[in-house]
Amino acid sequence: MAGRKATSKRLYVPPAAAITLALTCVGLISACGSSGTSGTTTKSLDVARVERAIEQSIMNQRHLKSKIDCPAKVLQKPGKFACIATTFAPKKPHREVKTGFLVTIHNDKGYVTYVGK
Repeated sequence: MAGRKATSKRLYVPPAAAITLALTCVGLISACGSSGTSGTTTKSLDVARVERAIEQSIMNQRHLKSKIDCPAKVLQKPGKFACIATTFAPKKPHREVKTGFLVTIHNDKGYVTYVGK
């Protein structure tokens, strides 16, 4: 029963905490990739795909529609950047809730993971 109580409590915590827990290990396996590019030119990451992945994770985990805002252009090389998810609280008064996501680019192939903060 202790496990059930913990699970149900997590469903009612603020979106940032629930999403952080749920998405710690969730990753976007191939955010962007192209074949045949070699050399020193750094490509831009497919940020729209990252936004869609975060949006889908929020829908799957919290059953909430969201709007994700990430930087327009991010180089596809190891590093980190932030995105903001905007949702509305499921309980009245349905206030707007903003949740930050830290996106980590792991390699120059576009493999990323993200965690709600």
